[in-house]
Amino acid sequence: MSHADPEQLAGLALDPTDGPADVREHVETCPECAGLVAAFTGVRRRAGADALVPPPAELRARVLAQVRSEAPSVSLPAGAEPAPRRRVPVWLAGVAAALALLAGVGLGRIGTGTEQTPEAVDPPANTGTVVAATPLTALDSDAERGEASAVQTDDTFTIRVSASELGDEPGVHEVWLINVDGKRMISIGLLASGDEGEFAVPMHLIDEGYRIVDISVEPDDGDPTHSGVSIARGELA
Repeated sequence: MSHADPEQLAGLALDPTDGPADVREHVETCPECAGLVAAFTGVRRRAGADALVPPPAELRARVLAQVRSEAPSVSLPAGAEPAPRRRVPVWLAGVAAALALLAGVGLGRIGTGTEQTPEAVDPPANTGTVVAATPLTALDSDAERGEASAVQTDDTFTIRVSASELGDEPGVHEVWLINVDGKRMISIGLLASGDEGEFAVPMHLIDEGYRIVDISVEPDDGDPTHSGVSIARGELA
């Protein structure tokens, strides 16, 4: 037989058992057709596809028709006869496009012998916009104690605290917002294990001057007032 149709060769790249027996036998004895199957297989692997499910016939036909319609035409001199040649580059591009399309839309993979539904991919989470931040330092020195930031996510305003080396003094670590007037302060919560925490607060507080983030050690005695023992502080800016 003459050289095999490139579309049949592409089918062999997807499934070595695909296609008529005479085509498979021809590939075993024809270096050129065997080379095309190897090229198609390489395209499939680069597309990230491993044993892809063959596409519906109408999808392959649409892709190949589009590639054919965009193939550049060559003008020959009057009376010149075109040399016989296989349209390998056009077909190769077409099948490559089809394979890439298969890998992109996830039509399914062969594994257990049944077609599996692709897993849904969640959209990236909105982590918010940092509108202010500050390093946290010890009050009696410049020793670093972590950082705090004010994050706006949609209609929510959050104070994020990541602290470290707060010591091992008995009690709990409580986070406060102190007004820049030095007279008012509000507790916004306790740091959990690991000295990390996020605290939702009304959006108007920072505008009203509550910009100093303070971490204190509080005894577990039920007293809601500040203990006066601050171990880290920083002003959001």
